[in-house]
Amino acid sequence: MSSWLALAVLGGLVGLDTTSFPQIMISRPVVAGALTGALFGRPLEGVAVGFLIEAFSLIVLPVGAARYPESGTAAVAATGAYLAAVPPGVHAGPLVLVLAFALGWERLTGSTVVLHRRNNGRILTRGPITALQLERRHLAAMTLDFLRGAAVSVGGGLLGYGLLAVATPYWQLNSLTTAAVLTVLAAAMVGTAVPLFGGLRSRRAPLLVGIVAGVALAMLLP
Repeated sequence: MSSWLALAVLGGLVGLDTTSFPQIMISRPVVAGALTGALFGRPLEGVAVGFLIEAFSLIVLPVGAARYPESGTAAVAATGAYLAAVPPGVHAGPLVLVLAFALGWERLTGSTVVLHRRNNGRILTRGPITALQLERRHLAAMTLDFLRGAAVSVGGGLLGYGLLAVATPYWQLNSLTTAAVLTVLAAAMVGTAVPLFGGLRSRRAPLLVGIVAGVALAMLLP
């Protein structure tokens, strides 16, 4: 129970960080997943889930009035579901299932952001407003955003937990094949995002450094 309460607090903070405050990047899926894993005492699995969701989120550009999935709270929900439903360790089959769940859930969480922003407009235009009232309404909107993030994180975590508990026994592909599928999917999505950062030619040095660092880290992990 205490872990789920902590998950609610983290989900609320991640929801706030997306736009409202303080925008310190904890709403990026890989960070949100790692923090969720730390709450459950299993940070490595949290990073694994968060990284997969991050790979699919790199091509999303949250600019202007564009509608987009809210991947941060979805990462909190999906990671919480994975850690609650799956035994310790990185298991390829459940990772595929929780990734599919996260990609669907982030669409719903993105819709709640739209509804929240419409409500912000109603709060702001509710009668004459002074400077003090503006501050209070701003704080009220942030509080509602925190509660929204907490609700979709815990609600999604519980729903994902139930789905994983039911679906995991029916996963038929062996671990090696499943891991290969995940690797190809993640690589394809990261490759799709490369042009957003200037293309391969202008970023080949950082890419090479990242590959070397990633391989070295993988060799150090047990």
